[in-house]
Amino acid sequence: MTVYGIVSDVASHLIREVQFSFLMKSVSRPTLYRIQSILSSLIHGERVTAGAMATILEVSPRTIARDLDYLINSLHLPIAYDPKKKSYTLNGPIPVLFAPHISGLNSHADLGEHINVVLEIESEIADQFHLMELHPSQKIVDLEGGKIQLTLTVPVTDVLVHWIISFGGKIRVLEPAHLRDSVHHVAMSIINGHRPRKS
Repeated sequence: MTVYGIVSDVASHLIREVQFSFLMKSVSRPTLYRIQSILSSLIHGERVTAGAMATILEVSPRTIARDLDYLINSLHLPIAYDPKKKSYTLNGPIPVLFAPHISGLNSHADLGEHINVVLEIESEIADQFHLMELHPSQKIVDLEGGKIQLTLTVPVTDVLVHWIISFGGKIRVLEPAHLRDSVHHVAMSIINGHRPRKS
């Protein structure tokens, strides 16, 4: 199995849950946790409904509606409501401050040499990357079949590795090789740690 097949086996919703707070109980989930969860879903190209998010986060739909209202009317993030599908989607660039998984790249200038990281983004989520301001160095090239090639000049850190894995195999590392190896290693660790135990 290739590295991309392995990463695809790692459920992206599980990785996102781990990144936010793996052991956090529903009764103690603060507003920031819910905001991050909503933003993560939107950035990953999902349609967000108050009912579905309420079920996932174990709060009331009214609470999620208030969170969405805060994101739209207080933070002025480009989130649109579709009355026909009764859901919310992202329809503009998210400032890097609000990008939950990769925002740390901009504050880690001292963590190592900045190198060109080249990623291939699958067509299912490619449109969202035209709407995200991930890093000042980002360059996007459209590829055949709706895919895109994303280039970032950043240090290779654990933040970057886990952000790539959070997309469940929809992002392929083209360069550098050692980043691809790191993604493979972490994905294998996750799979091995979740294998059913033999009785």
